[in-house]
Amino acid sequence: MNNARSRPRRLGLLLTLTLFGCGSATPGTNPAPGADAGGAASIGYGPNDAAELFGAQSLPTFELSLPPERWQYLQAHATDEEYEPAELRFRGEIVGQVGLRFKGSIGTLTNCFDADGKPTCRKLSMKLKFNEYADDQRFYGLKRLNLHAMMHDASLLHEKLAYDLYRELGVAAPRSSWAIAQVNGVSLGLFSMVEEIDGRFTKDRWQDAGDGDLYKEAWPISAQPEDYATALETNEETATHEAFAAFAADLQAAPDAASRHEALGRWMDLDLLARYMAVDDAIANIDGATAIYCSPADPAACGNHNYFFYSSEDGAHFQLVPWDLDATMWPQTSYDNVPPWQVTPASCDMRYRVGFDGANLAAPGCDALFSGLAADLTEYDLALQSLLEGAFSPQAVEEAIDHHAALIADAVAVEPNGQSMERWQSELAMLKHNIPLLHARARARRDGLTPAALDLSISRLNDFEALDDTLLTLLPSFSNAATTTSVSLVGGARADGQPALEGLQSLRLSFEYHNQDQTPYGQWSNLALAFEGRPTDLSSLSGVRLTLRTDSPRVVRVDLDSALYEASVEGIKFGWEIATTSAPLTIELPFADASLPAWAHPTGDQLPAIRQRVEALAFHAMCNGRDSAGLLAEGTSDTGFLELDALELF
Repeated sequence: MNNARSRPRRLGLLLTLTLFGCGSATPGTNPAPGADAGGAASIGYGPNDAAELFGAQSLPTFELSLPPERWQYLQAHATDEEYEPAELRFRGEIVGQVGLRFKGSIGTLTNCFDADGKPTCRKLSMKLKFNEYADDQRFYGLKRLNLHAMMHDASLLHEKLAYDLYRELGVAAPRSSWAIAQVNGVSLGLFSMVEEIDGRFTKDRWQDAGDGDLYKEAWPISAQPEDYATALETNEETATHEAFAAFAADLQAAPDAASRHEALGRWMDLDLLARYMAVDDAIANIDGATAIYCSPADPAACGNHNYFFYSSEDGAHFQLVPWDLDATMWPQTSYDNVPPWQVTPASCDMRYRVGFDGANLAAPGCDALFSGLAADLTEYDLALQSLLEGAFSPQAVEEAIDHHAALIADAVAVEPNGQSMERWQSELAMLKHNIPLLHARARARRDGLTPAALDLSISRLNDFEALDDTLLTLLPSFSNAATTTSVSLVGGARADGQPALEGLQSLRLSFEYHNQDQTPYGQWSNLALAFEGRPTDLSSLSGVRLTLRTDSPRVVRVDLDSALYEASVEGIKFGWEIATTSAPLTIELPFADASLPAWAHPTGDQLPAIRQRVEALAFHAMCNGRDSAGLLAEGTSDTGFLELDALELF
């Protein structure tokens, strides 16, 4: 078995049932303040029930103090992830001495320092260990607490929304909220406060069967019990791992999907697993259990991460617990290049390149667990439909976003070195805008569809003839939050009778531009068409030929998308600007003529290097009717479209 903990970690209201018992304490049955789950006296602040901490209607502040030289040492050695003693004060009272350390993975800790060891991230995630220096010290019954920096989530809401959705659907998942952290009187800002998954967690979620074995990032692959030892989080002195090995042996020995489904049902509650996967798909959890990373040096060495497995006390049943959810709720990512778990591809030896760091993933549908669950999707379909119509409906999510935003708004406004309030509010609006797109993505992946069918070929004519409306749900467009966009096909047998640019049908991006928080030139839309096998080396080719038109005279910007750009977030990329009209225009765009926008500040980007690593062609139809300040007149909008066809490289 490959231990996922040794691999780099990378970069998205209905039922309260659980597999082994109730998911939370019965009202009125909590132990008295100062007592742990077993009734023993404990040292610490507050009652034993952590629900009070996570359900607070005001933001808690953790005031930490330690000698300045030790704080400097801790920061200088952040990647060591070793605890330093710090005094914790909470609501004016001293809790006691706790362990304080930084935490994270490749993308959230290691990569936050340059070659000289200087920090490059605005802040780092931290962990508090309340019983590090006093075994029986607890804080609201907790032994540990995670404070996540949310560096990949500008909305600051993803973890809270995602964890709540699992819990709403009856899946045991950590509680989440927010907190402010101070060290030696200096605010570090707002953090996502996430419950630790440990023995206290299992006792709380399965009160009649909470002493089972908890494993972090161990998957039922190996029939050798010893392969699970390093992943164990509880019962280190007594666990034998025989049950996990038996679960794996039963599942791996099944000869076909139907048999794997039966085997899976012997070890897991299939309805509960279906609900877990329904939430996983709805929130686009691209870096969860379905992301099976493979080593470039050894393609057979593959494994996943960001989950826990809990084994019941008798070892007869297992349940998945989700973890690390900040990289969720984006409707389109490079991870969508991988077939969904519901589909087993013709070749399971195929590896799919994703992201910008050369990561290779295996198809999750080739895994025995996912293949077994996919053999009968009845329960999954019901769970997904219930979720999309209930807790994850646009109305429900919008209400949750507004509620949570009101709670943290004051803290965001004074966030040290934080983003502007305008940027945060724009991200909130974008999050609301993405929910219908996530709905469409979940339904398409349920049906076995991926964006691979939309990838641009560098050797064939891309005429969009083979596309259908269902596939287009996997091609969301992006825009400023105040603008609305949609992607459609024109031509064919459609009732509107509009002809395609060429052939039977062409691809159209429709938009209605609106001002964005009175931000000058803040109206934009983006349609990115990815290349197959990306990143793609275009250095041996001369350019792009395509046919396009717009609703009226306007400028269209076509960019070469690449992970190499220094200022891509500002839109500073190599490309071309084209004057278009409602008349079809066939044009050639030589790569040698690609340039940065005229308004761009200088960067270190070099066109030859960009041409060697191109991810996509990105299309932007410029807004018409703006005044000299870059704004549309109050109460007006700019409605139009950009249509593409017959795209090829030469």
